[in-house]
Amino acid sequence: MTKIIAINPGATSTKVAMYEDKELIWKEEVTYNSQELEAFNKVFDQFEMRLQDIEELLDKHGVTEIDVAVGRGGLIGPVKPGAILVNDALVNHLEHHPILEHPSNMGAKLAKALMEKYGQHKPAYIYDPVTVDSMRDVARITGLKGVERTSTGHHLNMRAVARKVAEDLGKSYEELNLVIAHVGGGASASGHEHGQIVDFISDDEMMFSAERSGGLPIKAMVEVIKKTGLDQFNHLVRKKAGLQSLCHTTDLREVEERIEAGDSEAALVFDALALGIAKTLAALAVSVDGPIDRVCLTGGMAYSKALCQKVADKTAFIGPFKAYPGEFELEALALGGLRVVNKEEDYHVLEFTAEG
Repeated sequence: MTKIIAINPGATSTKVAMYEDKELIWKEEVTYNSQELEAFNKVFDQFEMRLQDIEELLDKHGVTEIDVAVGRGGLIGPVKPGAILVNDALVNHLEHHPILEHPSNMGAKLAKALMEKYGQHKPAYIYDPVTVDSMRDVARITGLKGVERTSTGHHLNMRAVARKVAEDLGKSYEELNLVIAHVGGGASASGHEHGQIVDFISDDEMMFSAERSGGLPIKAMVEVIKKTGLDQFNHLVRKKAGLQSLCHTTDLREVEERIEAGDSEAALVFDALALGIAKTLAALAVSVDGPIDRVCLTGGMAYSKALCQKVADKTAFIGPFKAYPGEFELEALALGGLRVVNKEEDYHVLEFTAEG
């Protein structure tokens, strides 16, 4: 039995799970309040606290030895999908030269520390980081030279869903064409062609979500930026937009309750949410060569049967629809690590310049 620890550090929590081969043994979540986190100036200042919390979980469950630890990959920059070896250069890059500050940047260092204590210094890995990039060059082009579309979002969960689709259909991931949207607090979507994400829509491009604005008309936004300033505008479109702006809540269940009570404005927003998701999936479908085997919705909002039905109806011309509610990130980390240990999958070793 291969003993695997999967670690997913998020903005206000650290999720940890132990697997033995493909079987989940336990899963825990350590949560942090705003006062606890405000005590730290930088994300990596939280490292010792988070590591101690993970070690306490392992001690609680009587874990004394593990075979592999896999952390969520942070904002490294464009990388191939799959497993990446954690070495000192990667940890240094994520700590000192990430694209953006985010708790997921600690995933590599946390996994490495656990292997040093519980894994006899055997290798640690990260898997399917936020910045996985296999987009076709043609999909990067925008109408403004020097500005390109990027591939930053929920790769880990969407590629996990793609593998689940393959299991459902009795085929390999490499045989399938898929379009998948992840919608929760944030949102992103991906077009999969025979095992590669050939196009990607980030959370600033099209559909809105619980907190994100999605795509916005540029001419109107110029005036908003003049009024708010760039920093406040960024906070507005990433934390105070979407359902939060339109309905003053980030909970889709509350929106549905308002609709049941006869709130016509909530119903209109709900329909707009479904339309935005469907438009995003349709846009990705034309980037994938060949028929679409399945249209998928995942993330927290995929628990809404009403939303899924509306998206399914609007995308029926693309292909059959299936929802995969929630997120499968810990499972994806663990199974990715298992494939590497079993030599079913190779891992990458990244190289960095002195400047990161």
